Amino acid sequence: MTSRGRAVRLSVSSVIVAAFVLTGCSGGHAERAVPPVRSGEATAVAAQKPLAAPRLSVDPALRPSGTPKFIVAAAAPEAVFDPPSAKDATSYIPAHAVVLDAETGRVLHTIKTPPEIFSSWSVVAAAPDDRTFVIAGTTGPGAGFAFYTVRLDDQGRPGAASKVRAPMPAGGPHSPDGGLMCALSPDGRRLAYTSMATGGVVVVDIVTGVGHTWTGHGALVTGLSWAKDGRHLWLWTGATLKTLDATGSDTELAPAVRPVANLPDAYDGVVTPDDRAVLVFTGSRLERRPLDGGAAQTLAHLRSSADGLGGLTLDGSGRFALYTQGWRIHRVDLTTGRTSSFRVPVGKRQGKGDAPGVAW
Repeated sequence: MTSRGRAVRLSVSSVIVAAFVLTGCSGGHAERAVPPVRSGEATAVAAQKPLAAPRLSVDPALRPSGTPKFIVAAAAPEAVFDPPSAKDATSYIPAHAVVLDAETGRVLHTIKTPPEIFSSWSVVAAAPDDRTFVIAGTTGPGAGFAFYTVRLDDQGRPGAASKVRAPMPAGGPHSPDGGLMCALSPDGRRLAYTSMATGGVVVVDIVTGVGHTWTGHGALVTGLSWAKDGRHLWLWTGATLKTLDATGSDTELAPAVRPVANLPDAYDGVVTPDDRAVLVFTGSRLERRPLDGGAAQTLAHLRSSADGLGGLTLDGSGRFALYTQGWRIHRVDLTTGRTSSFRVPVGKRQGKGDAPGVAW
């Protein structure tokens, strides 16, 4: 699903411009989920009606494939300041995207960058099938982004990258990725994205290039993902979860969104595939909070501090959670509570700069 796409961050102070940073649990041991707790319930916004949009048909090839086999990790180029006191980067150290075995973290394949992409991939999002991915990369320092689709075969080998016909979101002057976040629809046909450098939300058909833009006028969208109906988007603005009808005709974002829940004490949240709950980090716990305001349930305890957590995402079935802390990927089986982790092998940039974006 999304890192993705990039990390959904629920407080402005905790926003890290990361390529869908995913953050961490404990490594390599079994851990059981604990009974429901009341320490932090999702506050449902009063008088909200459930989403009533009809579910769109999904290509059978893009349906959840069961336990995910592959993870795609993409890291932004590392900025170099020479001299160190320089205000703007003078060069960038390249990175590359890799296909990892989702169980072991072993590198299976490298995803090459087209000539248009400057230095590195940096943002990645996935369809529910764990085979269809969208990867974005800068076309130059502050020059904007280009999106490409990449399809993996059953051995994880990537096919040729195909460019998406979409307007290029601008990059930031001090950040190669400009806070870009994107999400691929359940049918793999539409791409939604937002950039902290420009604000607003764009949805585009990746085949025809036809799309729609909702301008934000400074509104900070810190995360987005698709609802199960393939029509609505979930948006995070600060600590508030909202929904947007992606087929609407509004041009302004503010009047087009509807608030659903407030989670002021949580960060890095993702809505479950059934649209019934949100998974969040709170303190040193990973919690499931029903969107109807029911009791929260602790799914896993983190064995390290919460520093650097971000980019929580789920696989297409909703059973497995993926996130990073620094340059380490963590995955949790939400049914058993079992956690495992491994480092992200992305060449010389390992451990330097922003953590990579990851998706499955």
